[in-house]
Amino acid sequence: MSGFKALNIESDDESEIEVDDTKELQIEDALKLYQTALRYHAQGPASFDKAAEAYQELFESEIFRYPESQAELQRIALYGAFTDDEEPWMNEVPVGTIAAKGSFDSGPSTLPQILHLSHKNYAQFRLDHLTARLDTVNVTLQQIVADASEALSHFVDALDKDDTDLDLWRKTAAVGGMLNSKRVARFCLEAVLEGDDEGLNGVLSLPGLEDGLAGEQLRDLIVELDDRLSMLQSPLSTGKRRVLSRMLKQRLNIFEDILQREEHLIAEEGLSRWTWQQPERTTLKPPSTWAELGEMLIQQLGAEQRGTGLAAPATALAFDFSGASQSGPGIVEAHSQMIHPNGGMSSLPTTIAEQFPGLDGGKPTTQPRIASAHPSTQLPGAASGTTTSPTMTLVTRKRSAEAAGMADNTEEGRTKSKRTRARESNVEPADNRQAQIDANTRWEHEQQLNEFQAADDWMFETVGNMFERIGVVGFGKARDVRHEIGGGPDEQADANSTYEPQKDGFQRAQADIVDFLTNYNDQLVHLVLQKDEDFELTSGATAAGLGGSLDHSVPLKAGLKAVSMPDDGLPHLLARVNRSWMLPHEVVNETLMQLLSPGSFNGGGSSYAQFQWSEKLKEKVVQMLVNYDDTFYTRVRDDLMILARSMRAGFDPRSSTKSSLDVHNQGDMLQTIFELHLDIYKSIKRPGSLVKPDVIVLQGDRLQRWADLARDSMYLRQLIRADGDGKVELNMRFLWAVTLTVAVAEDVAQDHVLECMHDLRRVCVDWDLPPIQLRNNAVMPELSVAALDREIARVTTRDFFLKVTSQDSSEPVAVIESLEPLLDSLDGDGIALRDDSDMDIDEGHLPADNVSPELVRYVQSTDMGVRLLLWQRLREAYSAIDYQPMVVSCCLRMMRMLLSELRSSATASLPQRERQVVVFKIFRLLKNITHKVLSITQTSDDAFTCIDETQLKIAVSTFGELLQLVQVFNVCDDSRRVGRTQPPALVNGLPVPSFAAVNKTVHELQLQIWMIVYGLLKEAIYQNSDVYPTFVEDKFDFLRCVHRNLGLRGICGGLNRVFVRLLKDEFMNMTHVDGYESEQAQVLYDLYGLNCFLNPAYELIEHHCTHDAFLDRGAAMSAVDLLLSQASKLSIRELVKHSLRDTIEKVHGAVVRKKPSDAIVRNREIYRAFMRSPINPLDILYSLQGDGNELPVSTIPKEDALLASKGWYFLMGHLSLTKYRSLKRTAPTPTEDVEIAIAFFMQDLEYSMDNWETWFRLAQAYDTKIEESVVWSAEKLNNSLQEIVQHQRAAIHCYTMATALMHRSAALAFETSGKMTELYADFAARLYSSSREPFSMLPFAMDEEKFMSMPTGVGKSKLFEPLRLYTAWKLAKALYQRAIAGKPQSWTLRFALGKCLWKMHTAPRHVRRNDRQSSAQDVLEPFIRAIELLPDLKDSREKREPTLEPHYKLVSIVHKLVERDELSVEQACEYLQHTRYAHLKNYPHSIDAWSAHVLAILKNLRAADKSNWHHRMIARAAHIIYGDAEPRAGGLDPSELQVVADARQELTQQMFTKTMVLQVWRPECERAGRHFVYTARYTRFFTQILEQLEDRTSLEALARRVRRRPHDMFEHGVVWQEICNAYLRLLRKHADLSEGLETSTFSNIAHEEFLARKEPLERWMQMQDSDTSAALDVLREVQELKKINQSLMKPGPIDDVIGDAYAYLFVSMGKQLWDEERKVKLEEEARRPPPPAANPSRNPMMSLTNLMNLDGGSDPTTALPTAASTPVPQPEHPAHPRKKPGVGRREIRTCAETCMQKSAAPPTARTLAASNTRVQVVITPLRGAMGDVSGVESATASIHDSADDESELSELEEDVGEAEEREEGGGDVVGRLLFPGLVSAVETAEGSPRSGMGNGLDGEEDGDIVMNEREEGVAVSLGTGE
Repeated sequence: MSGFKALNIESDDESEIEVDDTKELQIEDALKLYQTALRYHAQGPASFDKAAEAYQELFESEIFRYPESQAELQRIALYGAFTDDEEPWMNEVPVGTIAAKGSFDSGPSTLPQILHLSHKNYAQFRLDHLTARLDTVNVTLQQIVADASEALSHFVDALDKDDTDLDLWRKTAAVGGMLNSKRVARFCLEAVLEGDDEGLNGVLSLPGLEDGLAGEQLRDLIVELDDRLSMLQSPLSTGKRRVLSRMLKQRLNIFEDILQREEHLIAEEGLSRWTWQQPERTTLKPPSTWAELGEMLIQQLGAEQRGTGLAAPATALAFDFSGASQSGPGIVEAHSQMIHPNGGMSSLPTTIAEQFPGLDGGKPTTQPRIASAHPSTQLPGAASGTTTSPTMTLVTRKRSAEAAGMADNTEEGRTKSKRTRARESNVEPADNRQAQIDANTRWEHEQQLNEFQAADDWMFETVGNMFERIGVVGFGKARDVRHEIGGGPDEQADANSTYEPQKDGFQRAQADIVDFLTNYNDQLVHLVLQKDEDFELTSGATAAGLGGSLDHSVPLKAGLKAVSMPDDGLPHLLARVNRSWMLPHEVVNETLMQLLSPGSFNGGGSSYAQFQWSEKLKEKVVQMLVNYDDTFYTRVRDDLMILARSMRAGFDPRSSTKSSLDVHNQGDMLQTIFELHLDIYKSIKRPGSLVKPDVIVLQGDRLQRWADLARDSMYLRQLIRADGDGKVELNMRFLWAVTLTVAVAEDVAQDHVLECMHDLRRVCVDWDLPPIQLRNNAVMPELSVAALDREIARVTTRDFFLKVTSQDSSEPVAVIESLEPLLDSLDGDGIALRDDSDMDIDEGHLPADNVSPELVRYVQSTDMGVRLLLWQRLREAYSAIDYQPMVVSCCLRMMRMLLSELRSSATASLPQRERQVVVFKIFRLLKNITHKVLSITQTSDDAFTCIDETQLKIAVSTFGELLQLVQVFNVCDDSRRVGRTQPPALVNGLPVPSFAAVNKTVHELQLQIWMIVYGLLKEAIYQNSDVYPTFVEDKFDFLRCVHRNLGLRGICGGLNRVFVRLLKDEFMNMTHVDGYESEQAQVLYDLYGLNCFLNPAYELIEHHCTHDAFLDRGAAMSAVDLLLSQASKLSIRELVKHSLRDTIEKVHGAVVRKKPSDAIVRNREIYRAFMRSPINPLDILYSLQGDGNELPVSTIPKEDALLASKGWYFLMGHLSLTKYRSLKRTAPTPTEDVEIAIAFFMQDLEYSMDNWETWFRLAQAYDTKIEESVVWSAEKLNNSLQEIVQHQRAAIHCYTMATALMHRSAALAFETSGKMTELYADFAARLYSSSREPFSMLPFAMDEEKFMSMPTGVGKSKLFEPLRLYTAWKLAKALYQRAIAGKPQSWTLRFALGKCLWKMHTAPRHVRRNDRQSSAQDVLEPFIRAIELLPDLKDSREKREPTLEPHYKLVSIVHKLVERDELSVEQACEYLQHTRYAHLKNYPHSIDAWSAHVLAILKNLRAADKSNWHHRMIARAAHIIYGDAEPRAGGLDPSELQVVADARQELTQQMFTKTMVLQVWRPECERAGRHFVYTARYTRFFTQILEQLEDRTSLEALARRVRRRPHDMFEHGVVWQEICNAYLRLLRKHADLSEGLETSTFSNIAHEEFLARKEPLERWMQMQDSDTSAALDVLREVQELKKINQSLMKPGPIDDVIGDAYAYLFVSMGKQLWDEERKVKLEEEARRPPPPAANPSRNPMMSLTNLMNLDGGSDPTTALPTAASTPVPQPEHPAHPRKKPGVGRREIRTCAETCMQKSAAPPTARTLAASNTRVQVVITPLRGAMGDVSGVESATASIHDSADDESELSELEEDVGEAEEREEGGGDVVGRLLFPGLVSAVETAEGSPRSGMGNGLDGEEDGDIVMNEREEGVAVSLGTGE
């Protein structure tokens, strides 16, 4: 069903990728407009007005604003040079706003076509419109030029979209001709005929008229241009010229009407066609400075040399002072102008030169290579005042259809969604929206800016306070930048003029940055963004730069202020040029003489010596000197020769003041020129110079020529001096210049140079002239003794520097040995310049022994560039040897030098334009060095090793100052971010790409700075740990405030989120710091979008970082650490309900475990073998010392087990284990969670065995498994004890490893103490538990023996002695003591220690051996302390039962010590006073009253135990009452029997019920498995009591109960055997059966007699009731016992009692009955006739009725008559010989059991069987061994059987017996044996009274199918029920 959908609602089931077809819709709209305009155009002149409006609307459409719609040159100007695979604007425009990927020409296939056709047809329309107006409107020449120019512009745009349109090229050529642009016409015609020579020849010979016309036009144009070279080349010289007729040419010529009208208008105005009168003078715009004048003259020279000027060579120059000229400086224009016919200046372009500047009459023009471009004319270190944009690389003119955008890329433009278009369509105009924002959001802007300022205050205050601890003050000064610059660029602009005089260099640099951001200048951007490292001290430029710098590295005094060069005399010179007729070289001569001669400016001296030239002026002066050297040299030489000739002619110049002045001025000018040429020569001759050798030689010749002239001039000056004194300034300059000329000569030895310099020094000292300052000369800026000393030092140290600079990179050690002592000998920072008075080396910076003091002085006197280069060279050397700490140190020193230069007064005094260049150059250098430092710190852990405390402070201050510069960008960016100001934009409104690039660079620089500053903070913490007591918290606070600040501005995601990744790595070591979880969660959210917050509602902050689209394995791995930390803050139950669960599942699902490597598999096997190996006692001992316990596991690489290395498996295992252990289990619980926990722990160990806590938790997991195995049932204790023993062995191994590793590697954390205490306690409990029952040292047993070499030879022996019992207790004692030290307030540890000490105290001498027995005080002290530490129930709000274990144990042990005579009664009473339950009124004073006193205390304890949990107290009271009444041969006396009865009474009150149910519960503090030991003990003790009391009935009930519950006690078979033996003894005693009666009775009796006597006895036994015969009762009970036994105990004793009882009956009743029956038979035979012969009857036992006895017994109504009626005849003569006397035991058992079973058959068995049929077939192959117990029914149940149905108070009875005593049901149920020792056939012996059948001990349901396989036979019971 379709429907409307709101644009502001996003559906979850809707695809997030929507097709954006905005561009297609706009193209369709433009296509409609184009068709409309074309239709009006085609309708003719009548619709031209509508066509013009349609075209205007077309060009205003959106498609012409696309970047790909712009012309190629315009795109390059806007977006920079690019290639086809680049996307220049992709980084600047948000995703989704561009159409396609690729070059600018990408887009739908119709877009380039529309653009091409629109421009082409519109140009055609302009020309058609002009043609239509020729006859109707008075069209002027200016209108023709304007329309033609407009048409040409559109033709060019059309060609930019499709340059394969030949018709378009022809039309463009025609328009070019119309505008008299021969270049355009020639270019377009060549494009029509484009191809090689052969192709062009073929075109010229084609019959095509249009192509032929193009060829003719090209030939005519070349002839007109007088291009003879082209005419002589093929194909124009070889092709056959086709002459077309004049009419055909007119027909083929396009725009012929316009051309004719144009020629007509030109003829009417009397003008030749587009020709100009040759000007007599070249008029230039008057320059405002001397530098501009020099630039004009140099440009004029270049134009003349390359023929690019409009004026002919040798044209005089003039300057127009009228102000009418509007051309820029250096633009040459003629006197004659094109005059409008009306007499006024035309406002429209009238010439092709005006329309297209740089195009000259069709002749190719290029950028003139003026002299300044030559390296020889570039002054070293001169900063260009104005910089041009980087060179743009234009793509070729010819492009393919794909490049032109003609390919079908329609789908690529579908990027904007409908919702986006809807939003854009509703957007208000930009101006209105901005005005509304400015009006309504000013207050919001202020609030947002305040947030940024608050973040800055927090960050800089926090970081500044941290560094103030080590003495760094002012780091946080960057927080005041916003206030210093006035809050933003808009306010700074107003404040500049007010505070400019008070600003230092650094503040001026900040103001320059603000000015740059406010008045954005794209020309300065490349200083920051350029990739080349000009002025970046790279290895390739180091040598050259250093050598060059050393050649002119004499700085000026810092205190001297240079006077700027005035422009005095410039207007006078320009006026003189206008008055005279001066050629360019003459103007240059006058200019140089004006600048270099003294007297031209105020002050009398030359501008060279008097003022400070600007760099541009000096550059132009040098260029004029070099390029006009010939003419200028000739002029000066001639003037000097005139003076010389006049002197030779006898004229005395001294007589004429003017002549003397001329000589002086001439000499001064020549000396100045000499010095300038020396400066040039030395600068281009420096080592590593790239100037060509011939240029250097040429400059050397110039220098020599001018040196000769200067010498001659000095000679003339000396002649005219009246005093003849040569101690003048000019002579000193000449001597200096000559000396330096000698120094730079090629063939002069260094010794000679030094000798010359020393001579010059002596002259300087003798003359004692004041220092001379030549600010405009880099070679000799200062002339003084100090400067000469520096120069001597430079020459002296030249070899050293040449060695350093020319050192091969393969020998970095030599460079280090050379440079490091020198640089270490400099002053503190190596930056500050020294005055002459301070040239001595400070005492604190004495040079090294191998460093010359002169060298140190010289380097100190050099400028910053030299020292930078030296540090750079040293840095490269250290980098070559890969010693990164010193590389970092060098970088930091270089940064400090750069900032000092930025802060210097020299930089501050520069003009703003030049200062901005310096500022941004230094900023770029700082950025590059910062990047270098960061790259080293990221890859090297010891990056700051070589930074001492002082250097550390300097480094921190350095980055603090750099942050002040960066903060300027932040403040301005904040203003733009909140909308207060707008970023610079292009004309079309698009953002400036370079501005965004600058912002990105600054943002990345901030990230780099803060990362380095963090490294410096860590180094400060390392060096000053005492002032950072909480250094982890300090580092965390640093990272947190920086992260919040950068995140607030959206900066932290830069550099591919490297800063956020640093936070992630660093936070891993700060898990204990308050706030760690929130910050690390924020980091993971910034990186991966994982919500790991505990409270996302207020903790989550959006930092606008780009999240990964998918959570890969690496991202999931990075979240493991935080999840570990977050999970520790939540309990398991809370974690399950928390949102973190989704994150954990997501992470766990992503971290798929890798396939285990071979090393991991080997480690698994090692661990398995280790867990199964026997326990070496020495391992436990060594573990307590932290030694040994090393496993030969393989080292696993981290990448092979990333999860384990992160601790993820340990976390998951701990979670699973904790989840299981935290459950309140009231019944057996599956242990899958424990198994999973063990598996996780083992996976963690597979990576590394060094995590002690993993071993500890693994041991706990095994302990938990052991506990679960033995706490609910004794089944595994009795049947699978070896499995439990193996678990204990594994647990002890794990505890041992955990203890050893804990001592070696446990972290010194607060939590570790608790874990250690827990480990000690659990380890001790495990050892003690394994030493006691039910385990009894089995885990420490060692049965395996191996062949070993012994002193007696090779034999089998054990590897080591197993752990002794007493040693185990000693180890447990030591562990408990350590645990108590960690947890002294734990009463349970004291209690456990006391029990351990008691066992050690009571150990026999052979067990204790040589160990000292502890005293009673030592044993009792832990229990007393445990009682003291018990929680006070009065203070507890919980209603808890009192803790009675320590009280009872104290009473029990004191009682035992009294019985052992180790304590007196008084001492015992004193000890018992510590328990409140012993506070009685009367205390015993003798041993006789002691037992009663203890019983009273136990009574109090039992009274406090309201829930009857503590069974030990009952048992202890019974044992005390029982006393020494042990069974003995003579029996017990009545008093002893009474004691035994009292003990029984004590036990039956709460422990044993009437039905012999043992009501014993497991207390909370009882060890797992110990419960079943106690039940076994209690059962044995109670059995002993019953036997002594001869309570056969109770013993029988106890036997039934014990046999029915084999899993209620430990060693059930042993207990059962003891009960059976006691019961059998009572039965023998009851029937007075002597042992061996069976043997004596049946050993000598004949078999025939036995057979004859047994039948009467059987019949008699069947007819007797109970209590008729004691022997018969015993026989029946023993038979019942045998059925219950089911071979659990060996049947020998039972069979003996059966045989003895049967023998007793056989001898007593059997003989009597046989005698009586024999008499009866004799009497009957005598009265009866002899019977007829008959077949002998078969054995009745082979009868089918007997085999298929459904009831399990014979029918008494049929069995007895059968036996009586068919007596066995006694043959008078036996056929066989007489058998050996005696009857076998098997036959005796069979007879006894058969009789027993028959006698037990109830009379109503058939009736019951008919109502509830149950078929039972029993197969007994080993009938004799087992006894025939399956074919007959069991005897009548005991009268106590009904007591089994009584309610049992024991929870264990209810839980375990629930399946046994369930009600009978009607359905078919497949039963399961609860007790494997019993089978269904035996259970039928005790039938349920409700079922009427003997179906089992507990009344099994009918219909059960029970199978039980035994050693003696197999019993199969089949039953059917309703």
